[in-house]
Amino acid sequence: MFKKTVFCYFSIVGIFILLTVSCEIIDTDCGPFYDRFKTTGFDSSLKKIAITDSSRNSLQLTPIETDTISYDEFSIQMISTGDSYTARANNKLNFSIWSKAYACSPPIVTSDETVLDIQIFSSKDYNSEFSANENISELFDIIVYYNAKGNQRFALNDFVSLDPEVPVEIILLPQTAPSSTSSFQFTVKYFQDGLEMDEFEFTTDSIVIKK
Repeated sequence: MFKKTVFCYFSIVGIFILLTVSCEIIDTDCGPFYDRFKTTGFDSSLKKIAITDSSRNSLQLTPIETDTISYDEFSIQMISTGDSYTARANNKLNFSIWSKAYACSPPIVTSDETVLDIQIFSSKDYNSEFSANENISELFDIIVYYNAKGNQRFALNDFVSLDPEVPVEIILLPQTAPSSTSSFQFTVKYFQDGLEMDEFEFTTDSIVIKK
């Protein structure tokens, strides 16, 4: 009877270990997960912005339905486009039961790329201090979104000086009104230390910004 009990015990343990190793090898139910993304471009658009909770940088973005908008409701949205990938090699054979459970939690996707500079140019004189085609980035704030961090707000030039990780989303918003109500186009030049892309440039549609 004792021998049968021992045999059954080791048989059950052996089957359990075999199933655990098989899950690691096949890995159909758990991973491999992407833990990095690389930016190869941006989808850009003009949005009407409303800050719903300044303490948490909560906001609401909606399409601009007219050709005129107040400067404090105007924003430029940039959503990162690109590819996700796995930065570390997948461990095919892992006999640890506990590490398997931990590995089944998807990692937070981050980027190894960094923002180097963001420049903004206006098609017309923005005010008496900044003429047409002059970099007016110091007049803008930036709201960036990172996975698991939410929205964070900075003065644009302060943000760039941090050599920050490339965010998932960028929102540019002017903090100074133009000297007069007029129609503007903005050219945004974005620079990064990237894996496949180092520069990205686009020009917005025309929009009348009220003083």
